[in-house]
Amino acid sequence: MKIRGDYQRLLDYARKRFEAARARFPRAATGFRASIYRVHEKMDDTQAQNVNATDILDRIPRIARERLSHQIVTNQVLQHRNFFDFDGLKSKFVDYDFSYSNFYRAYFRDARFENCTFTGCRFHEVNFKNASFYNCNLKFAKFYRCELEAERIVVALPFEPNIRRESLHNLMANVRDIGDYASLRLLVLQEIAATKDHYWRALRGADSYYQQKYGSAISKLSAGWTLVRLYVSGFIWGNGERPGNILTSGLTILLALTLIDFWSVMPRIGWSQSVGGLRVLQYTTSLFLGIPVDHDFKGFLIVDYVIAAMRYVYVGLYVAVLYKKIARR
Repeated sequence: MKIRGDYQRLLDYARKRFEAARARFPRAATGFRASIYRVHEKMDDTQAQNVNATDILDRIPRIARERLSHQIVTNQVLQHRNFFDFDGLKSKFVDYDFSYSNFYRAYFRDARFENCTFTGCRFHEVNFKNASFYNCNLKFAKFYRCELEAERIVVALPFEPNIRRESLHNLMANVRDIGDYASLRLLVLQEIAATKDHYWRALRGADSYYQQKYGSAISKLSAGWTLVRLYVSGFIWGNGERPGNILTSGLTILLALTLIDFWSVMPRIGWSQSVGGLRVLQYTTSLFLGIPVDHDFKGFLIVDYVIAAMRYVYVGLYVAVLYKKIARR
């Protein structure tokens, strides 16, 4: 408004000068008057544009944010609700029931949940950084692009292996979406453990659910075969999540094959010449590494074929683990 007043005083002064010049130079005054009016009109248009822009910005609605931060709240039933931009920073929720509710862009950083029920809840872009869950129910809860700490969420997942496995699948997809690959290994190992527990219960018919779903012999054989594959994969290379298993399993299998060759070589070579069997171990190790061997200590031919196949299988497993580790960075 100060600029407007200065402009008005300047315009009044110009008009006075214009009237004085008009009396002395009538023809020149006509062009000067037109210039003054054009400047005045341009100034008015600019002010009108500024007013219109301000009105438009004022009409943009603000985000309605419900705030419940830094508080302790207890014993509430809030089922089938939609929470938009809910602020629960550093709050403590005790005995709350949020069953089948939806949370959109909620903020629960450093929050604490005790004896809370989240059955069937949907969390969309919710911040759970440093949030803690104690004796909470997260059955059938789903997370989409949520910031969370996997080790804190895992302890609150349901104990039923089939439901727990589905929850872990969802959490793995969530951490991939937000790029938290450091937590992916923990979730994969938890998912494998839940899968093993699931198929063990299927073989034993632990309860009515498994007795009904895996009641036939074919379904039990299928569950048993899946369980064997999981244990073998875990022993050989830790299901791709424990690279150290490649070394330990390779050494274990190589020692077992050396022991088999030992019974073939000893009758021909003798204990002293084989240096207590160490030359047999040297032969199998050299064959695995692909370096020249002493054929005097060659044992069963089938063992040689197995060791040669192991070389390529273990190189492939090592490359796969290395690629997975690099790709997650």
